[in-house]
Amino acid sequence: MISTTRITSDFDIELQLGSGWFFTALNIMNDNGLLAPPGFPVVIQDVKITFEPGWDLEIRILGFAIPLFAKAALSEDGSELIFETNVPDIGEKRIPFGALKGLAHPPVMKKLPGDEDHEDVICILANLDIHAESQNDEVLPDGEFVERGDPEQAQSFLPAGKDVIFGMNKKTFKRFANNIWHTTLRADDGTHPLPDAEDKKGEWSKVTMKPEKGKIRITLEGDIPLDSPIIDLVPDPHVTITLLLTPSLSEGRLSFSIETETDIDTGLLGDLFGGLAGAAAGAIIGLVIGLITGGILIGVLIGAGIGFVVGVIAIEIGEAIVEGIVQNEMKARIDGEEIPDVNCCDAGIVKIAKADSEGFNLSVLDAVPTSIPIYSENPEGEFLYIRSLLVTSAYDEMDINGSGFAVAGMSGAGEAFLPETVSIISSEYEGEVLKSLTYRRSDGETQELSAEEVFERALEAELRPPFKVLPQPEDSTLRTPAGRIACVCLTPQKIHRVDTVVEEIMFDNGLKLKVKDAVALQDAGAAYLKGFQLIHPSDGDPYFRAKADDTTENNFENLEEY
Repeated sequence: MISTTRITSDFDIELQLGSGWFFTALNIMNDNGLLAPPGFPVVIQDVKITFEPGWDLEIRILGFAIPLFAKAALSEDGSELIFETNVPDIGEKRIPFGALKGLAHPPVMKKLPGDEDHEDVICILANLDIHAESQNDEVLPDGEFVERGDPEQAQSFLPAGKDVIFGMNKKTFKRFANNIWHTTLRADDGTHPLPDAEDKKGEWSKVTMKPEKGKIRITLEGDIPLDSPIIDLVPDPHVTITLLLTPSLSEGRLSFSIETETDIDTGLLGDLFGGLAGAAAGAIIGLVIGLITGGILIGVLIGAGIGFVVGVIAIEIGEAIVEGIVQNEMKARIDGEEIPDVNCCDAGIVKIAKADSEGFNLSVLDAVPTSIPIYSENPEGEFLYIRSLLVTSAYDEMDINGSGFAVAGMSGAGEAFLPETVSIISSEYEGEVLKSLTYRRSDGETQELSAEEVFERALEAELRPPFKVLPQPEDSTLRTPAGRIACVCLTPQKIHRVDTVVEEIMFDNGLKLKVKDAVALQDAGAAYLKGFQLIHPSDGDPYFRAKADDTTENNFENLEEY
C-alpha cells in the first residue's frame, strides 16, 4: 500500500526503482547480447539491491555459486545510467536514462533501505525547471533556482512486491502554483493582469494548487475593478477559477479527467458584472489547461468559446520516442471526441506537430515517467526503422491525498519502432499488379519491400488514415509518428491517360504509380499526395482532385501528360 507521507526528501519529484526493475532491465540487455561478452551465455536468476560496500546490485547467475556484483551511477548530466561489475570482461555498460525531463539540474541518486512493508530501492531525486519561489517574492532570473531537497531525508515508499514508484510531496504542488504565478500570469512589467496583458480586465491575486483525496485542485483568484459611480458602495467582483484533475489508472496507464468551476462574487451587481468575468473565463481556463497539458488544448478551448462550463475533458498519457528518449504524449478528448493530431509534411514524410514549451511546462502530467529505452538500433539488414528496447512501467496502484501523489507498478519488457526519414524511389509491377517499392533512406541506403509488407507495416503505424496534412503551426516542433515505415509525401508532376482516363502518376523524383495503387497507399497511410484531395465517391472509383479554389490551373487533370 502506498504511503505518501514517506515522500520526505523535499525534492520536487522522486522516482524509486526496486530490484524487480533492475532484474527486468538486465534481462533485456542480456537477452539481446548487450550484457555478457560474446560466447559467454548467462541466465540471470535473481537481482537484489545490496548494501555491500562499493556495490548496489547482487546478481545471481545460473550455474555460478558466487554472485556477480554491480554498481549503478548516473552520468554527470543525468542522461545515462552506468553499470559497472566485478567481472572485467563485461566492462562498463551505459543505457540512456531520459525518464525525467525538464530538470533544474542533474538528478541525485540515492540507495535506500526498505522495511517490512517497503522494498529496498535506488532512488532518483530531482528538482524541476520551475520558478518555485514564493508568490510574495520577486521572480528569480532564469537559470537561478530556489534551493530545495535533502537526500538524507529520503526514504523508500515503494510498496513491497512492486518494481517502480513515482511520487510528489504536497510542497511540489505549491511550487507548481508559484511557477504559474511567476511565468504565465506575469506580464513583462512584473504585474499580473487578468486574464492577460492584451485583454486586461483586472488583476490576479493568487494561485493555489494542492492534492486532496482523489483529486488535484488548481485555483486562480483575481479581482475585476468596477467602473461605476457607486464604486465606493460595492466591492470589486472577485473571480475564482478552479480546475479539478481526477487521475485514474487503466491497463497500466495514467489518465486525467478535468472539471472546471467558475465563481464570480460581485455582491449586489453580480448579474451586471458576471458577463464581464465570464468573457475572460474561457481564456483563463484554456490558459491553465494548456499549462497542465503542455499547450495542446489552448487553441481548441479558446476557439470553442468556452465560458463558465467546459465539456468533460479527458487526458490520456501516451508515449512517443523523440531522439531516442520516450516522452509523454498527451491525447485529449472533449465529451468523448478525440482532438485530432496536426499532421505536416517535413523532410519528405508526414510528421505530427507538438506545441513548443519552454523548460518544464507545469506538468503534473508530463512529470510521470513512462517507458525507459535502454538500447536503440537498426535491426540487422533493416534500414527503414529503428528498434528500441524498453523497460516499461505498468502502473497498477495510485494514491493522492493531502500529503502528496504517487503511482506504483510493475516493470516489463517492451519495444518500440521509429521510422527513418525515407523516400520511395521506384516501383516494380508485374503486369498491372504492384509487386514492390524501393525505399531510400536519407543517407542513401536503399531497401526493397514487397507491396504486401508495405501495407502490413503501414497498418501497424501510429498514423491512422484518413488524415489531413496542414502547414506547420507556429510555436511547434515536429516528431515522427511511431511505426516500422514512414508515410512518404509524394508530389505529383505528370499524369498518363488511357482513353481519357488518368491511369498513372509520375512524381517529381521520377517514381511512377498506378492511380489505384496511389489511392491504396494513401488509404493505408503509407503515402500522401501533396496538394490534392483523395475522394471516395459512393458510386464510382476513388480519384484525386485539387482543393476547391478559384483557378483550374492546379487541377489534378491539368497536370502535364507523359
